[in-house]
Amino acid sequence: MFKGNKLVVLLPITLMIFLFIGGGFYINQAEEVTNENLSEEVQWESELAPDENGTRLTASWEWGHMPSDGLHGTDYIGITFLNENGDSMTGDQVENAELLLNLNGGNKREVEPETTSDGVLFAVPNEMEENQTIGSSGTINVRTNSNLENKRVVISYLHTWEEHGGLETSNTRFFDPSFHGENSNSFYWVIENFIERDTDAAEEEPA
Repeated sequence: MFKGNKLVVLLPITLMIFLFIGGGFYINQAEEVTNENLSEEVQWESELAPDENGTRLTASWEWGHMPSDGLHGTDYIGITFLNENGDSMTGDQVENAELLLNLNGGNKREVEPETTSDGVLFAVPNEMEENQTIGSSGTINVRTNSNLENKRVVISYLHTWEEHGGLETSNTRFFDPSFHGENSNSFYWVIENFIERDTDAAEEEPA
């Protein structure tokens, strides 16, 4: 009689322990963010508006989570201004470009821009330095000297998670990118953020 009651008590407890462990494992697996699926966690805030005699892009990005498989390689952010026909503006129309990486304590690190034939390109490091993450968040400010033609801008974000010799192409939208010393295409992804010009701000701009 006692043995039977003991079995009745132990079976539900054992089942509960099994469900608890199995459920916790499933949740951990479901919430795990790796470099490969980090694209789903990148958050952008962007605005394209007139600015004096040109057009100004202000943008910021932040990773929602840190990848569990660590930081490696270099990221690239391309800025492409498009006219009303969807054609890219030339890089020589960029008057000023600035990218600042967020550091601990409110500090910033500047990344030098590269002007290309179709826009601006930034090479952003991915690394841990003195217990802080470099490259996971930052701000972008770009101003062009052409006002009326810039109707749209594309922010292209290329993320890598292996060391490589650098990007071979200077195309700011990273169509079919290639890397020095790498033949594989399994260590990167590209996402794009399209920003329309703020028409309300355009109407308020003095003639």
